[in-house]
Amino acid sequence: MRKLFLTIALLSGFSKALFAQFGNCTASEMQTYIDSTTGNTITMLTDTLRNDRFLYQTDPMWTSDSKYVLFRSSSRGNDKKTQIYFIEMATGKIIQATEGPNLGSAFLANKSNRMFISRKEKEGWNMYVMDLDKFFADVKKGKVGKPAGYETFIGTFPTAMGRPGGYAVDCNDDYAYITVEREGTEEEKERMMKNAFLPENNQPVKIKPSLCGIRKMNLTTGEVTKVIDTEFKTGHIQASRFTPGEIVFCNETGGDAHQRMWFCTADGSVFKPLYKETPLDWVTHETFATKDYVYFNILGFQPRLRKQVSGIARINLRTDDVELIGQVEMEKDRKAMEGQLTGRGFWHCNASRDNRWAAGDTFGGNVWLINVQTGERHWLVSDTKMKPDHAHPSFSPDGTKVLFQSGHFTNGKRLNLMMVDITSFDK
Repeated sequence: MRKLFLTIALLSGFSKALFAQFGNCTASEMQTYIDSTTGNTITMLTDTLRNDRFLYQTDPMWTSDSKYVLFRSSSRGNDKKTQIYFIEMATGKIIQATEGPNLGSAFLANKSNRMFISRKEKEGWNMYVMDLDKFFADVKKGKVGKPAGYETFIGTFPTAMGRPGGYAVDCNDDYAYITVEREGTEEEKERMMKNAFLPENNQPVKIKPSLCGIRKMNLTTGEVTKVIDTEFKTGHIQASRFTPGEIVFCNETGGDAHQRMWFCTADGSVFKPLYKETPLDWVTHETFATKDYVYFNILGFQPRLRKQVSGIARINLRTDDVELIGQVEMEKDRKAMEGQLTGRGFWHCNASRDNRWAAGDTFGGNVWLINVQTGERHWLVSDTKMKPDHAHPSFSPDGTKVLFQSGHFTNGKRLNLMMVDITSFDK
């Protein structure tokens, strides 16, 4: 019996060692290639063997000192759970920054090298903050401790406030704005169903409406308070990186909506539609890009949608003025995705923080760069496949690089994380 106990203990210790990969470093996977269609040099940040993805394009991926880029992967750790990793840009080394089965979401701080982490533990939704400066310093020394040595518990989300989902962090790093689903009243449910969006030709609804809202958590005290309630599925929550207390979010249907984009303030005093849509507008993939502008796409991939302008647009938060930044249409895009979709143009968009550049991916899997001041368009990347996920272009904080993900080299089976330098287009 004693031998059996010792064997179990040894196996248990071995198992823990096997799955404990927090702080592990692996060699650079960086390499470059020339895009045969555009002629641009593309840097591959990760190889084709893993199931890697960037965070969603609206979330920050660069640490505040711009030395590390964050991504997530479900195939690099021995436990096959999705974990957070960083690429050290100076060396290309890849560092595992979380471990364990209960990771929720991760969000980088704006003003310091910290990372906010949500976890579901014992049926509770808990928020932590991780000291990345301490973590990276210990990684370089080769003396990384346990995760608890770098994390500080902030608070538990109260069940009475709703069921928490996605979140964003205010530009001052003092509040997290969290989407919730809630029960609500029968009157609210009736209004929700009466006002719910019905797709063209009775197409199936991808995401059903639900009573939702936004709550805010004080990232010092853990206190949670109400911001607003909504009578539609709330998604894509974003906080301004420039102005405290400004929040953009959407009515998430998985497709079109009567009114996609919404804006509110953190005190709940302002809650309004952002860009009031017409029946022919199919608005999607809004991005809180600069101090005064939110960029978004007006889709043109169906014949009925081509009866008015489409493309990347932006709305001024102070004046509600709307400008069209640009659109592309190519035969390659018109025959996109093996004939499943026909049409034209951009699908996702983003903008550099200096308001100089816009970037977008198309239904045909191409990534384009547009000079916002001149309208000049540059074809950056071809044939990203747009599967198993979309390219989702985003900019480095200094506006000199565009990050994107691509299934080009695996025929859409896995993604490479990639980057292209755009400084040559300034000339």
